[in-house]
Amino acid sequence: MKKNNERTVSIIGTGLSSIFSCLRISEALSVRIQVFDKARGLGGRLATRRADGGRFDHGAQYMKINEISNLKEIEKLINNNIITNNGESERFFSPTGMTNIAKFLLKDFDIKKEHKLLSINKDKGHYILNFENNETIPTDDIILTCPMPQTIEILSNSDIDYDYDTLNELKQLEYHPCIVVMIKSKNKLLNLNKELGSELDFKNISWVGDNYLKKVSEIENFYTVQCSPKFSLEHFDLEYGEINQILDKNLKDIFGSNYEVISNHKWRYSIPKNFYQKDSSLILDSSGFIGICGDIFTNGKVDGAIRSGISMAEKYIKYEI
Repeated sequence: MKKNNERTVSIIGTGLSSIFSCLRISEALSVRIQVFDKARGLGGRLATRRADGGRFDHGAQYMKINEISNLKEIEKLINNNIITNNGESERFFSPTGMTNIAKFLLKDFDIKKEHKLLSINKDKGHYILNFENNETIPTDDIILTCPMPQTIEILSNSDIDYDYDTLNELKQLEYHPCIVVMIKSKNKLLNLNKELGSELDFKNISWVGDNYLKKVSEIENFYTVQCSPKFSLEHFDLEYGEINQILDKNLKDIFGSNYEVISNHKWRYSIPKNFYQKDSSLILDSSGFIGICGDIFTNGKVDGAIRSGISMAEKYIKYEI
């Protein structure tokens, strides 16, 4: 039976850690859950974009569920055809785009998009969330699931008590960036197999994913190209036109001369370089509940993000009970 509770918990971000925190807390407690995301869409790196009549997964390309296949939420995704695989592949994807995973699992929650959190302060026993759009929203408890540099920026701008030593440890955590190029080609890549794409040991480019093979795009030859961490770091601040020009030879080597760049995207915080190894989530404010979770607390992968979100939910449920 759920514990009745009139408290409100605010969860910042809509990636997998946030999603699984929401689901587990809502099952155990009758708290009010409100979710905020600075973007126009849901899912964080579970990202899908429509362009030129097709669709591209331009964030996470797939999820390996070996370590989490017994979770009821994963079973629900499979049973509702939200995720599937190509035959014997261990890589699962969403035929309607990876962002649909977030849309499906968060469909029953109160979500406010285009709400970028700037800072937090306390007033009369409540936290106050201060957003870029000048909204101020009260809450009892907070769970931050955004990339660590963004979390640190929020906390540094906030007038609250927290463990400064732990915060200094978190400041040492870093991410690799990733530049993404979305390609429409007149040539079909025959070397891409049932694994949805190819990891390339190729100068400047580390992955090519086939969005038609994944059933994300109804149009053939729509590919997602992920640049290597080294190339992405060195060229991150350039304009997209300059980046595409530098990559032209590499792209011609892969697609031939008959390709077109449809769109680009930059992930400043793509894959963690290092990890917080003391725990899979944290409570930071000793005078209240400000929790932090995300894949940087585990292994930087989908299953790690999910495990961190569940860990955070368990801490919050214990705190409330």
